Amino acid sequence: MSIVDLDTALCSWPHNSIFSDSESGKPGLSEASVEQHQIHFCDLLNQINKEIISTLDLDQVLSSACQQLGQILQCSRVSVLVKESHSEQEFITQSEYKAGEYFSQKGIKFSVDDNPHLQMLLSQIQPLAVTKFKEFPGFGQITKTLINQLDIQSMLAIAVRYQGEVKGIIGLHQCDREREWQDWEIQLLEGVASPLAIAIHHAQLYQELRCKAEQEALLRLVINQIRSSLELNTILKTAVQGVRQVLNTDRVVIYQFIDGWQGEIKVEDYRVPWPSIFGDKISDNCFPEQHGQLYKNGRTRAINDIQTSDLDPCHRNFLETLEVQANLIVPILMGAETEQNQPDRDNQLWGLLIAHECSHPRYWKSWEIEGLQQLANQLAIAIKQAQLYTQVQETAWQYQLQTQQLQTTLEELKNAQMQLIQSEKLSSLGQMVAGIAHEINNPNNFIYANISHARGYVDNLVNALNQCREFSPEIAEFVSQISEEIELDFIQEDFPNLIDSMEQGSVRIRSIVNNLKDFAHLNESEWKFVDLTEGLENSLSLLEHRMNQIKVNKDYQELPKINCFAGQMNQVFFHILNNAIDAVKDQAKAGEITIKTAYHHPDFIQIVIQDNGLGIPTEIQSRIFDPFFTTKPVGQGTGMGLAICYQVIVKSHGGKLEFKSQPGNGTEFLIEIPYQ
Repeated sequence: MSIVDLDTALCSWPHNSIFSDSESGKPGLSEASVEQHQIHFCDLLNQINKEIISTLDLDQVLSSACQQLGQILQCSRVSVLVKESHSEQEFITQSEYKAGEYFSQKGIKFSVDDNPHLQMLLSQIQPLAVTKFKEFPGFGQITKTLINQLDIQSMLAIAVRYQGEVKGIIGLHQCDREREWQDWEIQLLEGVASPLAIAIHHAQLYQELRCKAEQEALLRLVINQIRSSLELNTILKTAVQGVRQVLNTDRVVIYQFIDGWQGEIKVEDYRVPWPSIFGDKISDNCFPEQHGQLYKNGRTRAINDIQTSDLDPCHRNFLETLEVQANLIVPILMGAETEQNQPDRDNQLWGLLIAHECSHPRYWKSWEIEGLQQLANQLAIAIKQAQLYTQVQETAWQYQLQTQQLQTTLEELKNAQMQLIQSEKLSSLGQMVAGIAHEINNPNNFIYANISHARGYVDNLVNALNQCREFSPEIAEFVSQISEEIELDFIQEDFPNLIDSMEQGSVRIRSIVNNLKDFAHLNESEWKFVDLTEGLENSLSLLEHRMNQIKVNKDYQELPKINCFAGQMNQVFFHILNNAIDAVKDQAKAGEITIKTAYHHPDFIQIVIQDNGLGIPTEIQSRIFDPFFTTKPVGQGTGMGLAICYQVIVKSHGGKLEFKSQPGNGTEFLIEIPYQ
């Protein structure tokens, strides 16, 4: 019968069929009262029918029905209990009307097990009217306490059924007195039960359809994330959050098997106050291998109540430690998506998607189980794609590592080549200096040693000539004649100066050779303590011939001797000073080079070499230490100078070599050598 048909039939019944004393056959009400109550009854049904048609908001329908019943029947409280979706034995008060300052029943749960009144209501079709409710036999202690709290004196109630299935209970309470319920009141309640059952059924159906839609939306979301992202943790977190929301459960986890039947929780979403089990290593010692094989074959397990299920005690205790009362488990099978509903026996059981109900037992619906299975299949795709992506990344990383190793090897080869070239240069320089020292020092020593003799011989000749002039006038006249021809007086006057300049030249030759020896530090291949200021001065001395019109500013602090490769360190000074000279020699303004030394006790010695040249172009500043890079024309530079400097300071001595340069504002090289 439809809602409209039910409304028409009830409102068209004879007066004595609804509002008469059915047992005595005597009229229960006057004719006017019967008509008035019939009008109220029809209005109530019409109101319920309109709200059922106009809205799917169950709270609105039930609230209106409670208010109408309470006002028509003038009772203390009207409440509607709806069966919990997860249980067949529990009801919760979803709507209520109160006519006074009575304790509210809304939200209170009632268990059938402890309540014989509910048991009787569920066992019969017709309403149950109780005048002395507190004396109803068989109440448990919890229910008695609740009845006293609600102060129920009399109750009229009926189980609301749709197609034979109990959907809820309507209860009318009288709290201020005991009340004898009239037949027309009983019949009125019985007439309201049917449309309310339809309303509850429609609302639950709508709720179930909405949950299914949310589940499908969640499934689409996961699928879209699989297509758009390869971040596995993000996908898994989205899945557990969505599942917990759609199923309205206490905890959802994804569990991955790692070693046999040991594993870990990969992701989790839970509702407070239930504890988190994320990251725990979980070992179910009661989990037999055949159970794993069943999950591998695609088994889904829905446990409505761990206390009444066929679990063995060991496994039940394990679930109790996790505070689980009901759970739903679906396997995540790698490859299960290829043949849906026909899992391959060779599939890999990656893990489990588990929903936990911790607050109470729960009866899992078929659409919840099927939705979780579909989601698990999509997660299997995501995991497989993530694994493939990880493999590709690892392969790419290995290739990148190999490339880096090859680059490192190439750099090492270049450095080794550079060091070989440097060693050969130093060796050649040493041999050259040794040869120069030998070939120049011998004749120079001969010249220097004989200069004093030459000065004495000349003095003797001049004295002899003067004595001859005095001894004989004829000889004096002859000498005077020769003196005029060869300018003997000038020679006699200038010859000592000539000897002095020859002596100075010989001394200069000796100084140059000694500077070459000091610069190359021949036969000194070991670390030794040297004065770096002296090395700077030696380098400047060797470059003195290039210093025309270049001003050198020196700001030297007293430095302690430092342990280093002296020859290499002098070579660094020579290269940087030589480059500074190149930077300032061809510019319009006067060239200027500044050298500063400082001892930052007790860590390092600092040397700054600064020029006022044109600076280093910005685009090549990152390359100036690269081997074989040079801006000089072919044949004028090898590109090894600064590369060797970097190798000596940074690699060999563990120091720091940096520079600052702005085009047009010169360049400053900073050398820091650790004090050892």
